[in-house]
Amino acid sequence: MTDDDVIAWYNERFNKPGMFTKTRWPVTMDTSLSTGNYVWASETGAEIMKEYFERFDVESAGFDFYRYWPVETFLLYALLTSGKDDDEPEPLTLHMLAESARAGVWLFG
Repeated sequence: MTDDDVIAWYNERFNKPGMFTKTRWPVTMDTSLSTGNYVWASETGAEIMKEYFERFDVESAGFDFYRYWPVETFLLYALLTSGKDDDEPEPLTLHMLAESARAGVWLFG
């Protein structure tokens, strides 16, 4: 299992060309699924990770989904408080997926 295997899987399954631009997002091993310019909603993040664990036969026991996609704050709460979201998502990169796939277990718990 190589870095290119993870990138190829991600591009094939989740990085489809845009409807109007017909191009894909730029993807490297540092691409984050949960932070940055190309963030996935938590529902899609759950789908990606479910498929990842099955496809690459990675034990998911140490994976904390909410570390990367925290429960979102309600708008009213954000307006009545400082407005800062206490639970900022951590980056979940393709590098992390590749390293864990090589190990067969989630390494970043």
